[in-house]
Amino acid sequence: MSISRKSPTATALRHNLLVMVTAALICFPCLRVGIPETGDASTHAMYQYHFTNQFWKGDLYPRWIAGANKGFGSPIFLAQYSLPYFVTALLRSITWFSSTDTREARELGLYCFLALAASGVAARAWFRNHYSALASTVAAIAYISFPYIVGQTIFTRVSIGELTTFVWMPLILALCDRMHPTRLWVVSAAGVAFALLILSNILTAALFAPVMVIYSIVAWKRLEMSFVKLVAPVLFSLLIGVGVAATYVFPLLAYHKLLDADAVPANHPYAELGRQLLGIAASEVSAYRITLPAIVIGVCVMLFVLRYVLLADLGPATRRVLLLMLGLGATLLIPGLGPKLTQLSGLKVSGFDSYNGFAVRMLVTVLFTLGLGIVAYCRISARKVDPRERFLLVVSCSAFVLMLPWSAPLWKVFPEFGSILQFPWRFCAVLCVASSGLCAAAIDDCLRHETRGKGAPSLVVIIAFLLVIIGAGNFFWAVTPRYTAPFTTHVDMTRGVDPMYPTYVPARSLAGFANDVGASLGTWDMAPTPVVYGVRSDIVRGQGSVSVVRTGPRTLVVSAHCQTDSRVRIGQLFMPLWRIVAVTQSAGTESLSSSPDGLIEVSLGPGQHEFELLFDGGFPERAGTIVTLASILFVAVGSVFSAFSALGPKPSIDVREHSFSS
Repeated sequence: MSISRKSPTATALRHNLLVMVTAALICFPCLRVGIPETGDASTHAMYQYHFTNQFWKGDLYPRWIAGANKGFGSPIFLAQYSLPYFVTALLRSITWFSSTDTREARELGLYCFLALAASGVAARAWFRNHYSALASTVAAIAYISFPYIVGQTIFTRVSIGELTTFVWMPLILALCDRMHPTRLWVVSAAGVAFALLILSNILTAALFAPVMVIYSIVAWKRLEMSFVKLVAPVLFSLLIGVGVAATYVFPLLAYHKLLDADAVPANHPYAELGRQLLGIAASEVSAYRITLPAIVIGVCVMLFVLRYVLLADLGPATRRVLLLMLGLGATLLIPGLGPKLTQLSGLKVSGFDSYNGFAVRMLVTVLFTLGLGIVAYCRISARKVDPRERFLLVVSCSAFVLMLPWSAPLWKVFPEFGSILQFPWRFCAVLCVASSGLCAAAIDDCLRHETRGKGAPSLVVIIAFLLVIIGAGNFFWAVTPRYTAPFTTHVDMTRGVDPMYPTYVPARSLAGFANDVGASLGTWDMAPTPVVYGVRSDIVRGQGSVSVVRTGPRTLVVSAHCQTDSRVRIGQLFMPLWRIVAVTQSAGTESLSSSPDGLIEVSLGPGQHEFELLFDGGFPERAGTIVTLASILFVAVGSVFSAFSALGPKPSIDVREHSFSS
């Protein structure tokens, strides 16, 4: 039997309101005091402080953050995702937070709630394409309660970009269900959603793009269309997505070599790829109290899942694959095995202890999430499984394996992928989406059919298991103290150093620059030092005087009088994108270079010099802006045209004919 997607508007509003209320309860500490003072919270608050100030002063896309690094500036937004900061900057016009050092943290706390609520609504929209309203709502609430999203992304790492991706991934899949060559508005909408995914976190977008393409093909492969017609709409959506996000993508691609991602693990060994492959170091058993309980509960969960894999109505091949997955995961609960596998692969690793037991918490989280997906699949396997459901299981298993030390040889063979990805456990975001889809299918099947045989878990079992993994998983991430004793981060300008400075300050200048800003190489420590407002400048060689006036975040007006050949140091980080764009009066040729501590130096001849320095994104920035505007115009015009075309004869296609249920 097929379920109609149509439901009374009032019912849909009530269910979506329930999802949003759940998001508000989860984010209550963030709404009350702001994002917690942990993980990357202080960095995001600092970025937001500078981003918002420049945005409201007319810099519509702040790429050079002039006030960062205690006034020396930062080019971090050449690479850093921008969507969360844009939205939070716009929130300032409608929020009531007082202008204190916690203002940005409170604004970001509100943003976290909005992102989580939108994630639940988007997930429900995807599930509702195929399942009942109740099943879709329950699965959407489960989705936004997953330990990886709540415990890790919000309350431990405070990764606002990754949190935002949980909005767009289910929304894209919901649109892929409806994608067809004759539905230009759907193709365009999927492209815009993919662009927003890129602007939220480009690494997650790269991981999700293959899922988007294959899911779309699988969704419509029953139609009598050629492969080209099947794949063309989704590829066109990806093209639209890159076009809409071109203002960010083009400069990133053009200037990515100016930011060295390998500098992070070089200066902070905890960020080494080998350490991010999930396992338990022997030293962590005694170092962290959570390790032994995590191992015990992890084993219990694996045994619980194993029971249903052995009893469920699975095909021989599927059963063997799932048993392999359980075996690969369960063995990593053995202390020391994961590090040993990584060592055998030959990956360069200086140690295996993780910060504050992060590896233990993440391993348990991943096992829980995969276990939920497998148990859900065991429920629906008794009926005819839709190819999309089978694909979601494949996605879950693939993402799971790529996070484990068993995949270390792959990362060894393709080191460039590991360097770009940084943390293999990013695949857990895709795993969460896939497992939530299988969970929705299982709950819906339970509501339709009370029994599916002794090998299939009942509704009570699935809900109970869901509560266990959500409760235990978030417990391991220590979410409870965030509610009982919430505390927030604040912007401290005396410590306001971008922790990513090793990626854009050349290695030869790192020590000097770190000394300038009060940072300690190899640590995240930032000493409180006085902040000088305005641009510092001095003569480092020769005789004369110099003054600098900032006329904009990217523009400096320099006036110098040199009695001899001189070198002038200007208190902004040197980047190849700085250039002299206007010379009103000059006694000689000026040339730019880098000082030993990484700042701008200008060589000047004797006489009076007046010139302007501009941080110029050049052709990639201008081309990206043009392509973005053109893509948005195309989407708008195409959607209007598609709307008028829809008034005519409609194609004989109904997504309900291709629902998961039968």
